[in-house]
Amino acid sequence: MNRFLILICLLTAVSSCNLFEPGYREGAFPETPINLADINSADDDYNSTSKVAGDVIALVFSSKRGGRADFNFVHEALEVAYDLRKGKFTFSTQPYGGLSAIEEQNPLTWATSIANSTANELGPYIRSYDHDIISRNDPSGSSHRGEYLMLFASDRTGDLDIYLTHNYQMQPRSASGVLLSIGDKPFSAPVSVPFLNSSADDAYPTFDAAYRSVYFTSNRAGSFAIYKATLPAMGVTELQSRLPTITGAPIEKVASLSSSADDKCPFIDNDRLVFTSNRPGGCGGFDLYYSLWDGKQWGPPINFGPTINSASDEYRPILTRIPQEFSNQLMIFSSNRPGGKGGFDLYMVGIPKQQ
Repeated sequence: MNRFLILICLLTAVSSCNLFEPGYREGAFPETPINLADINSADDDYNSTSKVAGDVIALVFSSKRGGRADFNFVHEALEVAYDLRKGKFTFSTQPYGGLSAIEEQNPLTWATSIANSTANELGPYIRSYDHDIISRNDPSGSSHRGEYLMLFASDRTGDLDIYLTHNYQMQPRSASGVLLSIGDKPFSAPVSVPFLNSSADDAYPTFDAAYRSVYFTSNRAGSFAIYKATLPAMGVTELQSRLPTITGAPIEKVASLSSSADDKCPFIDNDRLVFTSNRPGGCGGFDLYYSLWDGKQWGPPINFGPTINSASDEYRPILTRIPQEFSNQLMIFSSNRPGGKGGFDLYMVGIPKQQ
């Protein structure tokens, strides 16, 4: 059963949708943050990325669970649903989603395994070739289910640097040459992306909607700011091979997004960029902000306000695409606000869709 699909009419109980209350004709994510308690631990859990695989939201995030001294990536799963009869939102951290979802999610466990080290791994950013990269830019392309590009940051060489791993066109075979399941597609060994890195901390890469630029955060000029690197012309299926070899790409601080404070964790979805900042005027600590692209530049950052932000720290907001039966968009972020399971926890909240 596709649990992402919102059941409009119960086939065995009603013959018309008119029995539903007027307010329950589409689902809505809660506008007040919800702690993902069953996914969080007593240690720090934060800075996630997500992909929708079948019916399931696959989460990859940084965690110190188990008493670790460093952050490692963890892969968990989440499923959301909305009961139109009762006007009730529910989520499950033990989803099934069918064989296709299991096969498509399995490679993400390979990704965390290959990326983790004895250092800190932070800010994972995963793009699906099938659903994000190729389908958007080359509709005639063949299927690449279970194939992903992952960028992340690690301080394995001292400061935070940006790395890349992928399993694009990885075709695992048995010793006898038999093609194995898509869930067995292994990832390449992580490699540095030198043109994005400096002698300071560089992290949280995110592509623009057209995959022509990479935005990231760096403290190369003192405080953390948001930077934009313009990519040379290349096909989207060359990203995994070309990014580690680029030299001389123009990199600039994005003045409209940066301040004299620390501005971190950019994440782009279409024409909206979300990030975190401790600039003056917030609710306390680091707050979540968003900015809209007007076709030429990013507009003035707007604070999400006290319903989402708190007097504590809010970090790494990400926007997750879900079926259109929901009236708003799902945002996942991390916070060390009181009432969590310990340290930073992951939270979810509904925000207005882009107009």
